[in-house]
Amino acid sequence: MRNLRGGREPAGSSQSQASPARLLILDDEEAILLPLAQYFTEEGYAVVTSREPEEAEALLECETFDLVILDLALTRFGREGLEVLSSIRAAHPWLPVIILSANVCTDVEEEAQRLGVEAVLRKPQPLGELARVVNLLIGRVS
Repeated sequence: MRNLRGGREPAGSSQSQASPARLLILDDEEAILLPLAQYFTEEGYAVVTSREPEEAEALLECETFDLVILDLALTRFGREGLEVLSSIRAAHPWLPVIILSANVCTDVEEEAQRLGVEAVLRKPQPLGELARVVNLLIGRVS
C-alpha cells in the first residue's frame, strides 16, 4: 500500500448488516477483473464489474456502491483512470476509491492524491492486502 488517507466518513458506516457491501471494480483486463470479482464475491461482497469507463460511470449514476476499485490504464477506451477518478469525485465525493495499477509513478500518485483517492496499490497486489484495505475503507470488520 502506497497511500491511505484518513478523514473521510466510511461509506459503509450506516449500512445494514443484512446487506453486503457493494463494490464496483473497473479494469479493462479480464484476467484481473474476473479473479478480483470472484475473490470479493466469496468474501461476502456484492460485486459489479466493468471493463469500460463509460459503463462504470453509468452504473455509478443509477446504483449505490460502497467502494470503487479502479485501474489507471484504460487507454484503449481513450480514457485514463485519473480522468475517471475525477468524474467519480465530482459526482460522489464521499465514495472511497482504490487505484490498483501496475504503472504508478510518483507524479501519477500525487495527482491521484490531489483528486482524493483513498489508496494507491500496485499490481500485482496480494488479494489479502487488497481486502484489508477495502475492509478498512468501508468500515467492515475482517
